[in-house]
Amino acid sequence: MFQFEYILIPMKKIFAVLLISFALYSCDDGDITVTSFDLEDSDLTLCEIDGKKVLWAVNNQDVYESMSLELKDNRLNDTLAQTILTLDVNDSIVINLSGENNRLVYRIYDSEINGREYFCQGVPPGSPRVLEEYVSAGGKVLITTNFNDLGLNEDADADGDGIPNAEEGFDPDGGNHLDTDSDGIPDYLDIDDDNDNVETKSETKADPGDPITEDGYLDTDEDGIPNYLDPDDDDDGVLTRHEVDEEDIQRAIEENNDGFLSPELTAEVDGLGNYLNEEVSLPNFEHELQLDHSISRDYRSIIVIKEFNLIRQDGSGEDIRFDTYNLGRFSANGIPFKQLTNRQQELEDSEDENEEETEETTTN
Repeated sequence: MFQFEYILIPMKKIFAVLLISFALYSCDDGDITVTSFDLEDSDLTLCEIDGKKVLWAVNNQDVYESMSLELKDNRLNDTLAQTILTLDVNDSIVINLSGENNRLVYRIYDSEINGREYFCQGVPPGSPRVLEEYVSAGGKVLITTNFNDLGLNEDADADGDGIPNAEEGFDPDGGNHLDTDSDGIPDYLDIDDDNDNVETKSETKADPGDPITEDGYLDTDEDGIPNYLDPDDDDDGVLTRHEVDEEDIQRAIEENNDGFLSPELTAEVDGLGNYLNEEVSLPNFEHELQLDHSISRDYRSIIVIKEFNLIRQDGSGEDIRFDTYNLGRFSANGIPFKQLTNRQQELEDSEDENEEETEETTTN
C-alpha cells in the first residue's frame, strides 16, 4: 500500500489537488477509493448527542460521504430546547480540536447515508458501512454568529409584525434605528411601535371602506398617521392605552396576563373598541403597564476550520493537511429573544433591588 502526505493550503486549489491525489488510491485488496471532500460551504444540520453538539453534512452524489463536527464547550448554548449553537452575536467562538469531545470526522460509506439517522441517534445504524474514516488532529474551529433577520428586502421582518425592516427605520449601519415611541426598543424589533398596547400587526390592515394612509395602512382618525404609529387612534384626547376598563387592568396584574391590557377589550358601542370611537372616551384608566415585548429571532452561524490535519484511521498514517476549510453555515429560526422596554427594565431592576434588600434584612 502506498502512503502519501498532502499539504493543501489555498482552498481554491483543494479539489483539483485532491482529485489528482485520490483519484486512484489502491488498497491491498484491490479496491479503489475515490475521495472528493465535496462538502465545503454546506448547509449544516445540528444534533445534540451525549452532551455534544454535532454539525453534519452529507453528499450522496457519486461518492457517499459525510463531514461531521463534534463539539463540547461550555461557551455553546446549553438550552436543549433551543437548537442553536450560540446566542452570542458579538464575539466569535474559537474551539481547539482535540480529543473525543472536539473533532472533525470525514467518512466514506458503501451506500447512501441518511444523516439524521446516522448522527442524531446514540448508536449509528449498522448500514451503510464505513469504508474509510479520517479524524482531525489539531486545528481550531471558528464560529461566527449573526442575526439572520436583518435584511432590507421586503421579506425581512425581524419582529414579525407584517412591516418590513426597511419600512420601520432599520439602520443597516447599526446606530440610528427609528424608535417611534422612545421606549428603548427600535421599531423593527417592537411589536407595539406606538406603545398603545395594541400590537402593530393588529393596527395595520384596513377593511374595505376604512380610511387609510397613502401607504395603505389603517388611519382611523384620518390625521395622516397610521394607527400603528398613532398613540391616540381616534383623536378623542384620550391615549389609546388608557381607553380601558380598570377591572381589566387589575386582572392583568393579578393573573399576570398582559392580554387584558389591550384596549380592544373595551367596546361600548356595536363591538367597536372605544379607542377607535371618537364619540366615546369613557371608561378610561391611566396606567403604565406595557405588553410583553419579547419576540422570536433568526440566527446564522458560519463555521470555519483552520490549520488542521485529517488522519486516516486505518493505521496507514495518511495525513491530509488544510489551512482553511469553510465547513458551512447553520441557521436556527424562531429562537426566543427577550426584550424589555425602558420602563419594564426600570421595574425589573427595582424588584431585584427590593429582593436583595429583603435577603440582607433576613440574613442580618
